[in-house]
Amino acid sequence: MPSQEYQRVLAYTGLLIFGIGVILFTPFLVLLLKPLTWDDAWPFLAPGGGSMLIGWGLWRALRGADSQYLPTREAAVVMSIGWLLAMVIGGLPFLLGGQLRWLDSLYEAMSGWTGTGLTMFRRVEMVPPIYLLWRSIMEYLGSAGFAVMMLSALIGPEAIGLYQAEARSDHLVPSILDTTRLFMKMYGLYLVMGTILYRLVGMTFFDGLNHAMAALAAGGFSTHSESIGYFDRVSVELVTIFLMLLGSSNFAIHFSLYRTRSWQALRDSEIYALLVLLGILIPLTYLGISIPNGSVTYDSFPHTLRIATFQAISASTTTGFGTADLSKWGDLSLFALTLLMIAGGGTGGTGGGIKLSRLVALSQAVVWAVRHRLFPESVVLRHAVYRQGKLKSISDKELLDVAVVVSLYVLTFLIGTTIFMLHGVPLAKAGLEFSSSLSTVGLSAGITGPTMAPALKITQIAGMWLGRLEFVAVIVALNKLLRDL
Repeated sequence: MPSQEYQRVLAYTGLLIFGIGVILFTPFLVLLLKPLTWDDAWPFLAPGGGSMLIGWGLWRALRGADSQYLPTREAAVVMSIGWLLAMVIGGLPFLLGGQLRWLDSLYEAMSGWTGTGLTMFRRVEMVPPIYLLWRSIMEYLGSAGFAVMMLSALIGPEAIGLYQAEARSDHLVPSILDTTRLFMKMYGLYLVMGTILYRLVGMTFFDGLNHAMAALAAGGFSTHSESIGYFDRVSVELVTIFLMLLGSSNFAIHFSLYRTRSWQALRDSEIYALLVLLGILIPLTYLGISIPNGSVTYDSFPHTLRIATFQAISASTTTGFGTADLSKWGDLSLFALTLLMIAGGGTGGTGGGIKLSRLVALSQAVVWAVRHRLFPESVVLRHAVYRQGKLKSISDKELLDVAVVVSLYVLTFLIGTTIFMLHGVPLAKAGLEFSSSLSTVGLSAGITGPTMAPALKITQIAGMWLGRLEFVAVIVALNKLLRDL
């Protein structure tokens, strides 16, 4: 990489470090709700102030005349490095505050920034409120793509490289900058609405704010060890389901609904795919928990169906909230949840996984391949799927891109699951635990925790990082760095 490109990459990396430092001061909003001691404050003040000084110094010293332009390959390097730096800086408060050990601190931060929700805390009720709010803030901003949001505001129209590097493709409006602003306005409005809804169903403001951020971010961090199951109220679960679906679905659909005032926008292949998956896998989950060992686990059909439905939607939206102890579930139900986590949420939302649009494209590719063999060569067949009420053509290049991402996802899933199995974890639980990190979900069957082997923690950290950037940005970044050495 020529020195000028290195300079530009370091300059924007410095700007990211500065931004993370600023974000480290936001947990002090907890003062509006909870008392705060100096012992809890300084672990945020020190890394926050230090990150701002170092980051701003790098930006001021290295930015050049062409600082408004960042090519896609350089953006991939910035994004790949930026997420790792976010993990390190975001984990410092947990380490400096004596809440977690160093590896667990890194794990907690990566889980937060990537919107995963897996945790290293044994009992979150014992954690000071400022750390709980920090976890939620990381989820909320990380799932929104804090790096893209911040840098695109400065780069402006040339931010397309960053947008692509973070695996974002759908634009709400033609301008990247306007798309960023509109997304954040909608995202902020949803947070206010979610917090109010949680208050209306009986949560405290602190619990409501944290759970609204986590639900919209498809995250899963909770202020209680039992997660949503702590509240044990249908009203809370219904609000949570609504917010999970809202956050993980394509924001372009939301905007189209608002702009056209027509339900036609709901004619979308991703919505169809979600309904089909839930229609098949909710009953499968129900069967798995009803007769795991030949006996009914829960006390009634409505209760069992309620639990199965909530857990299936939590897995499908890649949120990770729970109302049941998955460690007691049978292999069939765990398999159903794993499939839902692998499928993932919608493109242009906060969810992870392969993404429903890619699964639709692959399934349609099979149909198109069969049709090509049934019709004469002279017949021209259109390859298209419904997106926000309109037929959108899919090119062979787009199908190839989809196949590459899906192949990398499946390969990584197999490698990660194998590593878990080598540590003595049964297949069903191994698949669920690693897919939970790779799809940035947060569900666990009791394997993930502070006592887990360090190798498994590192495996999950790598899975969260790769899953958040959807592989391609990391591959592009590594390829560029290795070629320029």
